[in-house]
Amino acid sequence: MTPQSEKGNEARYNIRVLDRAISILKLLSDGKPRTHLEVSEGIDLSPSTTFRLLATLSYHNYVKRDEKTNRYTLGLACLELAHAYQASNDLRRVALPELEALRDDVKETVHLAILDQMEIVYVEKLSGLHAIGIMSSRVGGRAPAYCTGVGKVLLAYAKPEQVKEHYQKNGLIRFTDTTITDYKKLEAELRSIRENGYAFDRGEHEHEVRCVAAPIFDVSGEAVAALSISGPRDRLEPLEENYELVEKARQTAGRISRQLGYQPAQGSQALVSSDHR
Repeated sequence: MTPQSEKGNEARYNIRVLDRAISILKLLSDGKPRTHLEVSEGIDLSPSTTFRLLATLSYHNYVKRDEKTNRYTLGLACLELAHAYQASNDLRRVALPELEALRDDVKETVHLAILDQMEIVYVEKLSGLHAIGIMSSRVGGRAPAYCTGVGKVLLAYAKPEQVKEHYQKNGLIRFTDTTITDYKKLEAELRSIRENGYAFDRGEHEHEVRCVAAPIFDVSGEAVAALSISGPRDRLEPLEENYELVEKARQTAGRISRQLGYQPAQGSQALVSSDHR
């Protein structure tokens, strides 16, 4: 049974009012304040139903209304949930010291991300030590997997048939002039990533941003996350010749993987065996 069919079966047991409330939280998760009517339009519900949902979410502090602007944003209860998730997240807890050391070493922004429904979700972001304001990424934020370094790494180690089915159905939207929009080209790049053990983002989602990304494996050998080193093109290019940055990304991913119990097969290209900073 595919994940899609499993989700379809699970949907039979969904409670409609909860689905609608969660839709509001997802809509507001982009950080943009919205009026009652804008929320109503955004989730395609009547204003009266939306108002009742907002009132309930407000009562429990999952959303808050600005009395001056009458616009809604996420409330403190969402922050409390985020903190609880981070505190219980073994991946983030194990990875954070290594990510901090990597950021301090390379002085660029470092990300930790996971794959969810062919999108990447940023679990951690450590801003670089250089002044930079061009990156839209944020903890908890999402981005398409096929046009980000961390996303392409995780797609490379995902089940090929699921990746192919998803993109043949949904297509590849262009964000910049370097975005891969042909699935055969994406497929070839994913093969190359598996062979080399790292990926590049050549400004494929955000025009000025460049990234080097590497996979993180758990004890079962599954690629459960990816990390990236990100910065502006004038500092990171040419990516293909930035061997030191690639090696530092791979070495850090390797250390985190081993702490998660991963034992690479001898000769594996996914992780190198040396362990130096």
